[in-house]
Amino acid sequence: MASALAYSWSVADVAWSDRVEAAEWIRERLDSWEHFDAGSVIPRGFQSYLRVLHPAQDQGRSVRWAEVATWSGLPLHRLAQFHSVALALDARPTPKPFTASPMLGSLDWDDTEALVRVLREHTSTPERCYFCVWDGRGWNTAVALTLPGQASPNKLPDPVPVAVRSGPRVRMPQRDYLLYEGPIEAALADIGGWGQTPQLWWPKDRAWCVASEIDLAWSYVGGSARLTGQLSDERLEVLPADTDDQISWAEPWIEERAKEAAQRLREAGEVMIETGVGLYRAKLTFRRLRTPLFEDRAEYGYGYSSRGPSPLQDTAGDDDLVRHLVDGLITLVR
Repeated sequence: MASALAYSWSVADVAWSDRVEAAEWIRERLDSWEHFDAGSVIPRGFQSYLRVLHPAQDQGRSVRWAEVATWSGLPLHRLAQFHSVALALDARPTPKPFTASPMLGSLDWDDTEALVRVLREHTSTPERCYFCVWDGRGWNTAVALTLPGQASPNKLPDPVPVAVRSGPRVRMPQRDYLLYEGPIEAALADIGGWGQTPQLWWPKDRAWCVASEIDLAWSYVGGSARLTGQLSDERLEVLPADTDDQISWAEPWIEERAKEAAQRLREAGEVMIETGVGLYRAKLTFRRLRTPLFEDRAEYGYGYSSRGPSPLQDTAGDDDLVRHLVDGLITLVR
């Protein structure tokens, strides 16, 4: 539940800014996106780094990754992703402890407040901070609502002013952002109304930086060793980090299961994998003198996702098929 500090900020309080040059130092310190490492998300040059793990949810209760790891029996290691601890590929004696996976690209609301309280102590300019919000969120294409008896729908207002939408952007190697300024508490402004936190924020003195890449289930914090040490002692769930850390991969045990499934799929045309988090099905449709078509479906307790049919790219071996299967299995907990 959001606290009084969170309630004290709203989109009406946001001071949108066109001083996009304030973020230039970050762009200069970022790795190119092709590196796909932490240094492509948070700028290099800080003394120490850590990851703040976004919690999963269970009926409104925050579920830490450590709790999920205890349930699955998988290790919560330093480079763990959420599927590293949540994708139990065998039956478990109890139901999984989460009903919704961690939010991607946004800190948990209570964790953000905890961060704000600590980060304020580690900058000389807590009243002068900058905040970048990804411009691809789609708030300007807000959902249209039709009320009973209405002939035409009401379109929800865009929380971002038109002048800001058409104004300058903070341009990073991988994303473009809208910029606003304010005291550190403005990290809780909730621009889109969905509990969304900024993707990048830092104080004017550049003592630290927080980065939440939109496709990741964790956020990075860079700063002094004293700062990261204090954050490790807070109620946040954190892991040490380094800018050379890769930000996406699949563990060997997932790759092995996918290779086994690929062989069965080639032989039988269909495969089904029962896991501790849901059911995964994949199908191949073989076409004469053409590459086979792949389609799959991941079924979990709160819904499903499906893909295909799409042609396989690798006709000589199973590399592309294995990649499809790995991605599909991970979807069970994404």
